[in-house]
Amino acid sequence: MTRAEAVALALSLLNDDDIVVAADGAIAREAYRALDRPRTFYMLGSMGQVASIALGLAMSRMERVVALDGDGNLLMGFGGLAMVGGLRPANLRHLVLDNGCYATTGGQPALSGKVDLAAAAAGAGYAWARRCFSPEHARMGMETWLAAPGPALLDLVVDARDPDPARRIPMSPEELALRFRAAL
Repeated sequence: MTRAEAVALALSLLNDDDIVVAADGAIAREAYRALDRPRTFYMLGSMGQVASIALGLAMSRMERVVALDGDGNLLMGFGGLAMVGGLRPANLRHLVLDNGCYATTGGQPALSGKVDLAAAAAGAGYAWARRCFSPEHARMGMETWLAAPGPALLDLVVDARDPDPARRIPMSPEELALRFRAAL
């Protein structure tokens, strides 16, 4: 399963009122291409901050907040995992698209092959954390993750190949922020 397929699948399973925080770079672009929605915060240039931004939203909103993260991005902001686990917002769902590399910055290897991100989340205090290796089980894994008690993290292993990269989002950060604020 490619990152694009995983993003599209995750977005197809969400409710209209869910709030999404999409990691900067390829994940935000894939989310925009798959299902542009005003209730999605497309991060641009804030690597490592998905969990922290999603946490702030989850602590201040009643709706479910879904963080679309990458393994390299999560490793860059590993302290966010501890903050989520320590504060335990029940309305937060954290999806890590784990391709084993920093795809947006050139494909440098990430340590996710040596660090069990689901075990780290469970150790930090997440109520539910699992790793899904099989594309055949991705849909069932995501459905279980969305129904699990929160905070919940699903580390979904995806293919590092990027056969059809998404284009940049054709809106400025200011336009995206204004639209997101108005949607909330």
